[in-house]
Amino acid sequence: MAASKYDFAIEQGTSFKISLIYKDANGNAVDLTDWCARLIWKTNTNNTQSFNSENTDYSLYKFTIDGINGKLTLMIPASVTNGFLFNTAKYDLELQSPDDLYNGGGKYTIKLLFGTISIVKRFSQSPTQLECST
Repeated sequence: MAASKYDFAIEQGTSFKISLIYKDANGNAVDLTDWCARLIWKTNTNNTQSFNSENTDYSLYKFTIDGINGKLTLMIPASVTNGFLFNTAKYDLELQSPDDLYNGGGKYTIKLLFGTISIVKRFSQSPTQLECST
């Protein structure tokens, strides 16, 4: 199956969350147990950034896979999106199976999505994020 094109926006200085469920041609969730995922982008300012589901440092982002339900979720905190100074980025979302394509052929890897990410700039251009006390 060919990758799908999906464009989306990230609002600068806000928490960002995107979730999707990978389904087969019959509409059933694909079991992604033990798979890994990577979203990689290249900005209009020529910077490359990668988000991997095997990341364990959640201070910059959290990328999870709910394997049995075929669900991928990427979350980026407001403290990180506040520093996004680019306007657009081109991205690819890739998945890799724990199984080899064939003996000696490396892991089975697919591109699931690709497209353009637009940054919605803050009007205030505040260098700080909102901090409320409870």
